Amino acid sequence: MPAELFNRRASGLPLSQSQPTPDAAFAARPRLIQLHDALTRAVKQLRPARWNEPAVFFFNRKRQEELEAARPEPPERCAELAKLIVLEMPGLIASVEVRRVARTIDGFASAALALASHCPAAKELAELLAVPDDEVFVALGPQERIGVRLHVRGVADMAQFHRLLAPALTGTNATADASFQLFKPPALLEDGSLPTGFSGCEHWLWPTQPLAGVPRIGGERVVIVGPAFVRASLEVDPRFPNLVIEARVIQTLNAFQVTERLSGLIGRPLPPLLVPSEQPTIARAA
Repeated sequence: MPAELFNRRASGLPLSQSQPTPDAAFAARPRLIQLHDALTRAVKQLRPARWNEPAVFFFNRKRQEELEAARPEPPERCAELAKLIVLEMPGLIASVEVRRVARTIDGFASAALALASHCPAAKELAELLAVPDDEVFVALGPQERIGVRLHVRGVADMAQFHRLLAPALTGTNATADASFQLFKPPALLEDGSLPTGFSGCEHWLWPTQPLAGVPRIGGERVVIVGPAFVRASLEVDPRFPNLVIEARVIQTLNAFQVTERLSGLIGRPLPPLLVPSEQPTIARAA
């Protein structure tokens, strides 16, 4: 399949009208560094400075973290930090270059994540920075031994990814309901197949889940594609509707390449697919 480019934008503006120039990233860097410093100070001012008490569950780190997360932060502290975050969110959403700069600032994303349970604005920032910009996703269909590699940008949730994957993998557009099921790689059985019914549902990737939840294996994020047992609705509100979405097919994998990838995931060589499956195929599941 030749390389294809899919662009989606809530506003309907052409891509050339919606992407700021790289100068926006240069101008944003000093402000982002100031925000980083504010986030870092807020992290340092969390529990120990406020409560001035030893760890209650010093013998159990997880229980101590749960206790600290349950204690609310002073509203005024969160409000001051939220103002700084809100000022930068439009620029971060509008420009992938600005998001790249933010991610290069050491400790920026981790500080926002550390404050996520204490400050809603910090949670919003952490989730935005977790959006997989400029990453390669590999989608593998073990039943038919089909697969593609896509370069993805600005896709925040699984529903958006599903809609972009459908034409690249099956040649048909996604419907309102999921035409195929997406799994995390641990769902694969020893023979390289996928469980049926609700077996392995703990490895399902639901439309509302963040795309950042797809595991990264060997530098690329990997999803497994199979027939849909539950046709989940793709009509969900985008997490960040103003993000410019791009997905480009960079490689269509043949059956031998898919078999090799699957073999690596299950840790044993799989035989080639010689007889076409009589079960409903991914391509006909729409």
